Amino acid sequence: MLYVDDNYYDSEYFELRYQQFDQHPILSQCKSKRFAVCLEDVALWIALSLYLKAKGGSVFPMPVDTPVDAARRRAQRSQCHYLLFGEGESDLDQIETITERGGDSEPVLVQTSSGTTGEPKFIERAWQSIDVEIAHYVEDFSEANAMTPVVACPVTHSYGLICGVLVALQRGVEPVVIKNSNPKYIIRKLTEVDAPILYSSPTLISTITMLVPAATPIHAVMTSGTLMQKAWFDTVKQKVTRLYQQYGCSEAGCIALGQDIQSVSDIGKPLSHLSVTAGQSSAEPAEIVVTKDDGQVIRTQDLGYFDQHGSLHFVARMDDMINVSGFNVYPAEVEEVVLELPQILDAVVFKRRHQFGNDQVCLNYVLDPTRADQNISEQEIREWCRRYLASHQIPMHIQRVDAVPKLPNGKISRKKLTDAMA
Repeated sequence: MLYVDDNYYDSEYFELRYQQFDQHPILSQCKSKRFAVCLEDVALWIALSLYLKAKGGSVFPMPVDTPVDAARRRAQRSQCHYLLFGEGESDLDQIETITERGGDSEPVLVQTSSGTTGEPKFIERAWQSIDVEIAHYVEDFSEANAMTPVVACPVTHSYGLICGVLVALQRGVEPVVIKNSNPKYIIRKLTEVDAPILYSSPTLISTITMLVPAATPIHAVMTSGTLMQKAWFDTVKQKVTRLYQQYGCSEAGCIALGQDIQSVSDIGKPLSHLSVTAGQSSAEPAEIVVTKDDGQVIRTQDLGYFDQHGSLHFVARMDDMINVSGFNVYPAEVEEVVLELPQILDAVVFKRRHQFGNDQVCLNYVLDPTRADQNISEQEIREWCRRYLASHQIPMHIQRVDAVPKLPNGKISRKKLTDAMA
C-alpha cells in the first residue's frame, strides 16, 4: 500500500485497522459524524481517513504539532462531533466528545484556508467532489502514472493527502510518505525508488536540489503552495529532469497543473472538469474564477492570466496588489528584481496604506550572511531598482530584517506586514 519513511504498511495492516475501527464504539458509528484528528502516527491517520471516507464520515485533520487546547478549540469552531488527539492506537479509546449537534448532511473533508489575508477559515469539501478531482487529476496527469510519489509535505493538508497519497492509491502505486524532513534523508529515499516524483514545498525543494549533483538530477518534482523565487527556480531546473507546478485553493482543490513549466508564474492548464477564467495577457491580469462541473463558482481572489499557449499564470493575491497613484504594483515583480542583488538572501514586498488613499511600496530584506560584501545601503537598493523597474514600483520604505516571517504552510502573510505598518 504505502511507506512511511522506511516502514512499509501493506494491505493487511489497513484491513486490520478497518476491523479495529469497526469494533470501536464511536468510529463504527461514524456516518454523518465529524471528527477532528491530530495523530502523530501517519499510517494510522491515513487508515482512519480512508475508513471515514468509505463509511460516510467527515474529518478535519490538524498538523501534528497542534497543542491539545488549540486542537480542542479548532474542533469546536469547525463544528466537529469528536476529537481524536494523541500519538497512535492507544489514543483511540480517548476520543473526546465536542458537540452533540445533528449529523452532517453529506460527508466532507474540512480544511483551513491559508490565512495569508487574515484569520484562517474552515472550508468544507464533499468527499464526492474530491473523488471527481482525483479522477481528473489522474486522467490529466497520466505522465505520472508510472512514477512513485515521495510525499515530503504534510498529509494533513489537501496537497499531500489528496494529490500525494489518494491519487497514488487510485493509480495503484505505492507512495512514500516522509516524516523525516532532513534533506539528506529525502535525497536517499529518492534514490531508493524507481522514477520518483517529489511532492514538496518550494523552500524544501530548493534546499534539496542544492545538495543534489547536477550529474544525477532528480527524476521529477512537483511544487505547490507558493511561487518559487526566480533564483531558486533557475537552480531547480538544472537539477530536475521534469519540473511540475500545481495551483489550487481550499474550496476547489487542484485547479491547474503545469507540466514542463518554463517560468516561475506558470501554473499550467486547468483540470478538465473545471472552467477557469482569468486575464488574457500579463499586462491585464484579472481574478482567477473557477466554475466546477456542478455549477459552483469559486472566486479565488488571485490575479492571473492565460498566455498564448493556454497556460494559466499566477500574478498575485488581489489583496496584495499595491495601488500607487492608480498604477498597479505586483509584489513578485519587485521581489524578483531585488533578489537579483547578490547581497540579498530573501525579500518581501508589501503595501503601506497612506492617509491620502494611495499605497506605498515597502520592502523588507534579509542579507546573505555567507557573503563578505554583504552590506548594502538603501540608496544602492533603490538605484538597482531604478534600472529595472518603473518609478511607481520602487520601494519607498526599505528595512533590513533578520528573517521574512512565514506561515506554517510556507506562505507569506503580506496583510500582517501591512497591518504592522499601520
